Amino acid sequence: MGGDTGITIIGVIVGFLFGLSGIATLFNLMSDVITEASVQLSQLSAVSTLVLLVIALILIVKVRIISALVVGAIIGAVLNLILKLNGIDIVNQVFHTVVSNL
Repeated sequence: MGGDTGITIIGVIVGFLFGLSGIATLFNLMSDVITEASVQLSQLSAVSTLVLLVIALILIVKVRIISALVVGAIIGAVLNLILKLNGIDIVNQVFHTVVSNL
């Protein structure tokens, strides 16, 4: 059991570090998008400003969705690893529940 605990701790640490790295990268990308949009907005007319504002908002939403998916995937993988090491096959249980309800 001691080896399983060590592997679980290593998995949690690796997942946490990759999650933080992914979040930092995506926030940096979002910051770059906002900076570029603000530069463009300061140089253009009112109609172009509105168009660029809408584009910037769409990009911000896309970045937030991507970051949520990446972080969710990492957290899900770590939790699945922890559960599997403790003898709980959650993927198999969810699959059987979905199939039985169809």
